[in-house]
Order: sequence, then C-alpha cells, then structure tokens
Amino acid sequence: MQAWNEFIDFSEYLKTTMSGYCGSPSVEVVDQHTNYYYASEKTDLAHISIIDMRESKKMWMMHVACYSKSEYPMPIYGFDVICGARKVTGCFHDMSPTTSGYYSKASEDFKANVAPFIPKRTRDLPPWAKEIFSDHMVVAGATDDVTEIKNLVHMGKENLHAWFKELEDKTPLQSDHARIVDYSHNRAKYCKNQLENTNSKNVMVSLGLEEDYVNQFKKRQFPY
Repeated sequence: MQAWNEFIDFSEYLKTTMSGYCGSPSVEVVDQHTNYYYASEKTDLAHISIIDMRESKKMWMMHVACYSKSEYPMPIYGFDVICGARKVTGCFHDMSPTTSGYYSKASEDFKANVAPFIPKRTRDLPPWAKEIFSDHMVVAGATDDVTEIKNLVHMGKENLHAWFKELEDKTPLQSDHARIVDYSHNRAKYCKNQLENTNSKNVMVSLGLEEDYVNQFKKRQFPY
C-alpha cells in the first residue's frame, strides 16, 4: 500500500462531506497546490489545502481546517499530514478549544474517538502549538504501519462528521455576547499561533512553492 493513497481517498471524503454541508467550493490552483474553500450560513471557512508533489518530490501534503461563524461557536477542526509513498512523515489532528468552559459534543466525541489510539512514534510540539491545541491532540511521527495509517484516516472522518453534525444542530447565539467575543478571541489566538509555524512554511517552500506566495497563502489559511 502506498501511504498517500489512504489520505488521497480521505481528501475525496472531505470534499464530498464539505460540499454536502456547505455547497460547492471556491477552488484555487497554483502549480501543484490546490485549495478548496467552503462556506455556509454557519461555517465561516472549511478549507482543504493539497500540495501534490508525488511525481517530482515523491511527497504529498494536506492541511484541513474548519471554522464556524462566531454566533455558532465550535472548536476548530484541524488535520495535517505530509507523506511519501511508503510512510507518513507526520500527522496532526485536533479539535482545538475556542470557548472557555463550553460543552461541545464534537469535542467529547473527539476525545472518545482518539483515546484508544497510541501512535508508534510521536513528535514533540513547539511552544506555539502547546498554546492552542487540546490535551487530546493526535501527534503521529514517521510511520509506515498500515493499521496506524488507516486509524488516522478513520479518526479524521469520524470527527469531521461529528463537527458538522453539531454545527448543523446549533441555533445562533443572539444574546450571549461574552461567548461570541470569547470565541473570536480564541480563534484569533489560534490563527496567530499557527502563523508562527515556520516548519510548515519551510516544507511548502522545499516542495517548490515560492516563499512570497507561501507567506500570502498562510494569511488566507489562518484568517482572523
């Protein structure tokens, strides 16, 4: 099994699911970098970024993030992976908190879905990441284990479904201004810290994208 095939299939699932909840995406293609931007009444941005360098660099990279609108506060769904044909270099998956002391069924489902998963190798998180990710974040290091790869994809699917299902059932916050402000503040904190991720930028440049383009893209990837 080629490692990237599982995640390519996952990307198709993501596109189908997001289209089902949000409608057709806006698509942007620059060289081998393709972006799908989705939005709806309740979804501010659901975004899939794919860099397909299988032919030239033997690498495939994907970043996924889902942000709700502030009147429908939700945790931020995130999934990142970079892989070659034979193994996953790194995979990160989280339901990042955005409101203090607020119960989210999607977050509880996330905890339950990821609890049994123990990666064969983990990766240390830098300070910026520890500021924004949950205590249950999945961090998988280099692996070529078929079962582990399938488990990563399965968790990504289950948690995406949980995220959209909760959002679909939400009614807007009209009078709880404090919670709306809390969400907006924490989303901004999430995006600002993500923009400190120099490793992601360096990987994109190493795969052949222009540095200026990457810097501008990151601002669209993590808007606040």
